[in-house]
Amino acid sequence: MLNQINDFPNQIRNAWRLITNQIFEPIDIDRIENIIVAGMGGSAIGGDLVAGLLQDELPVSIFVHRNGGLPAWADERTLVIASSYSGNTWETLSAWEAAQAVGALRLAITTGGELADSARTDKGAALLAFEYEAQPRAALGYSLTLMLGTLHGLGLINDPTSELQAAVDELEPFGALWADTNATDNRARDLAGFCAEGIPFILGAEHLSTVARRWTTQINENAKSWAFWNEYPELNHNIIVGFQKPESTASDHLIRPILLTSEHVDSTVAVQQRVTGQLFDRQGIEWRSLPSPMVETRLAELLWFAWLGDYVSYHLADCYQVDPTPVEAIDYLKSQMSLGAQ
Repeated sequence: MLNQINDFPNQIRNAWRLITNQIFEPIDIDRIENIIVAGMGGSAIGGDLVAGLLQDELPVSIFVHRNGGLPAWADERTLVIASSYSGNTWETLSAWEAAQAVGALRLAITTGGELADSARTDKGAALLAFEYEAQPRAALGYSLTLMLGTLHGLGLINDPTSELQAAVDELEPFGALWADTNATDNRARDLAGFCAEGIPFILGAEHLSTVARRWTTQINENAKSWAFWNEYPELNHNIIVGFQKPESTASDHLIRPILLTSEHVDSTVAVQQRVTGQLFDRQGIEWRSLPSPMVETRLAELLWFAWLGDYVSYHLADCYQVDPTPVEAIDYLKSQMSLGAQ
């Protein structure tokens, strides 16, 4: 797992080479009025991150669908991007079949499986296949970059090549520091220590909302730990009222909040984040505020936070002395689902 986390910049570079000059036949670009990214878990998060990053740029709506089937509004003007690392995720295959039934435009992003087979034999669909041996969640560089490149290839966003290259080049040196368990200034290791023996609660706004979600699921799967996330400004209308009880939340350090902060968010949201910290202080809840040094672009900032979160989850697994790679609970669930279907 550590090797795959370390490989994040190379994943991005390799994925961008793969997606460059990709031909998306037979997709009729002029028909696209909305996009559904159908995926689960690590295969869906790339869609989340790209959607959050481009919310002010995309001329069409994009919706990440984590379920079987499709929303009733999907039709022939919808582009359904089915993202499944294995190509055998039943929810994503169900969405793919539903897309065929309503005549939606279809693109499959996968390493193989039933999804790739279907896309190859369906003359109305496109296939973007890649090779990378990993757990789906450890292939984020591919899922994120291929999604970004797809939107550019379809003419929906400006060419991000130079911005992406600059961000990855600037990002890369952080990896060696975050991977080093002996470094005295290892922020990832320090944050893992803060999270240990408590419940991490990750908060983000705008493009960092989806990064907060990524941190949470990585902590869940790699560290086998409870973790939750929420986003601004919605949490100001409910969550902040719940800081008070139970009182043991503060005295026993049950909740370990981490605020992902950005210079790119709306100024009103920045004020809300500062006040959230004050409310934590009033309740005696220890918390961390985490800014990024990579603030030139939202893309660079997003990549920095996402990669740091992966290292935090790895070091937290080390704190708990658990193997970050296996996901036995998910394997058990799938085995029981298989038995139930027989």
